[in-house]
Amino acid sequence: MISMNFSVNTNVLPKGLAWYAKRLSVMGPGEIMHRVREGIAMQSLQLQYRLSKSATAQHYSRQDIPQHEFCSGLEARLPRLPWQFHMNQEETARLLNGTLSVLSHEWTWRPGAVSWHEAPDTKQQWPQIFFHRIPYREGNPYGDIRIAWEPSRLQHLVTLGLYAQQATPDLRRRAVELIEDQLLSWVTANPPLTGIHYVSVMECALRLIAVCHALDLVRPWLTQPEKIWAGVLNLVSSHAELIRKRISGHSSSGNHTIAEAAGLIYAGLLFPKMEHAERWLAYGLYLLEQEAPHQVRQDGGGREEAIWYLRFISDLYGLAITLLRHYQQLIPEKLVQAFDRSSTFLQAMMRPGDRALPHIGDGDSGYALSPFLQLVPVPLNPVPGLTSFHLSGLSILRGRNHERLIFDHGELGMAPCFAHGHADALSVQLEIGDREILIDPGTYSYTGHPDWRRYFRSTRAHNTVTVDGLDQAVQETAFLWSQPFETHLIYRDETPEGKITVLARHYGYLQQCGVTHWRGVVYQPPGSWLIWDWLTGAGTHHLELNWNLGIPPVQGPVSYVLSCGDEPIQISVEGGLVTLHDGETEPHSGWRSSRYGAKEPVTTLRVEHRGALPHEFLTRIWCGEGTLPAHLQTFSLSRHYHGSNAR
Repeated sequence: MISMNFSVNTNVLPKGLAWYAKRLSVMGPGEIMHRVREGIAMQSLQLQYRLSKSATAQHYSRQDIPQHEFCSGLEARLPRLPWQFHMNQEETARLLNGTLSVLSHEWTWRPGAVSWHEAPDTKQQWPQIFFHRIPYREGNPYGDIRIAWEPSRLQHLVTLGLYAQQATPDLRRRAVELIEDQLLSWVTANPPLTGIHYVSVMECALRLIAVCHALDLVRPWLTQPEKIWAGVLNLVSSHAELIRKRISGHSSSGNHTIAEAAGLIYAGLLFPKMEHAERWLAYGLYLLEQEAPHQVRQDGGGREEAIWYLRFISDLYGLAITLLRHYQQLIPEKLVQAFDRSSTFLQAMMRPGDRALPHIGDGDSGYALSPFLQLVPVPLNPVPGLTSFHLSGLSILRGRNHERLIFDHGELGMAPCFAHGHADALSVQLEIGDREILIDPGTYSYTGHPDWRRYFRSTRAHNTVTVDGLDQAVQETAFLWSQPFETHLIYRDETPEGKITVLARHYGYLQQCGVTHWRGVVYQPPGSWLIWDWLTGAGTHHLELNWNLGIPPVQGPVSYVLSCGDEPIQISVEGGLVTLHDGETEPHSGWRSSRYGAKEPVTTLRVEHRGALPHEFLTRIWCGEGTLPAHLQTFSLSRHYHGSNAR
């Protein structure tokens, strides 16, 4: 793509215009023309909205139901999926009461339109007007739109359906009636093109998929099938055609595109008698096939550099493949390859015990269909040693006593916006057993809290080195970076005795302030780690090494001690003045977000140095009591590997 390099000073523009100017700067000529055509189409939609006519909706009634096979019969029309459904009594009671935990906020369904337009985080009402006129980006007056979207994905109806399948007759009837009431309520409260739930067609796609699965799970027990199936027909027809007209493409390509394509496949395959069904199916297949190599690297990692979203698109590919196979459709080989590659990568990244994935890049706690869907097989017990995904820029160092260190030497994200990437080059995460030692900060928010958005994706929030208070790339908007960094995996080695060495560097600070950052990680069994940081360049600089700790530290004679079961973990750092920071806000420091919408204070161990380069930080971590192990006392990669070449 040819980028348009504008020299607009966005600091002198009004906030809204500044956003558009920055966005325009990464668009090529083809995308600009696409956006012009999209704007014309939007004007047409708005005119039709004013005339109370929707170009995307056919008004189906109960007389139309017999034409559509999916809406008839008591036998399941969708393939069986690998569910792992489990809910405790309290969770079940809340679900049957219409109460959900929505991205760390509580939301309760009430009959009528109010609850579907309520902001769970601020309790304000989002406007019920033409969707394109609603201000929803960073700084809007209503809240984080991602949180407001979550209940209207209607994925909790799938949970109710799974519960109904194993419940007693009385509780099953209650669950089914709740599915029916909420679905009909949503359709009534959200006429086509009205309100925030049409802003993102990805949300329309996810809702379409969820509704089909939820009703397929409970179709034998529906109490008002004619109303339900007529509502489904209207929802599918309005959603699918809107998705087709507004597919995320060009610089907006990413996980949204995969979700939208999957929604088109569901609509086209399950409702073949609808007017545009053939077009939906063909376009959805084309997009999934075209995007497969663009979204999933050859080693299985995601190009968005966000592991949560890799799982999201992997599940979407898996759902599409399973549906196509069930209906005996030809499955493009690229789809199967993308799913297999991503599954293998995700297996390697999962913790065997709880299948948890590490926080790398953005993660919004959203699912393709349900948290109970397990399309990626359970990972096997990993073998100690080094696993490197060179193209994706991640190395996993596993010790013999269930230690795992993840070293991120990958790119910023998917060009040209790098929307879901974090400025986390050369950061590490360390787990010992089931205890988190060095942690990633997470995401927290997209549009509701601009200052927190900037912090959680910043370099300072990650376990790496910050130079002169700058990020490794430049944050332009909440979903746009400029001056992306380059990274290189320089050296990796593993000995028969179990010693592992990995060395990488990044150039994020080279253009900004003339500094190159090298980091080496060494694992020495049993249970010893050395992390070496080497900063080269000219001039005087302020260097800041941050370690976000999963366990509060206690200062000992020669180290900081972390209580970790029967055996303590010790950390010592050389190279500057050490301070501890816990839940600070001026500036932000010492925070993590373990799930979207929630944040909690943690302790950040900070090492600062101001002076001429080159400069070295040495961090030593070891298990057990006592002083520093002998093999960690004198080791330095700058002497053993680089020497003068590092300069």
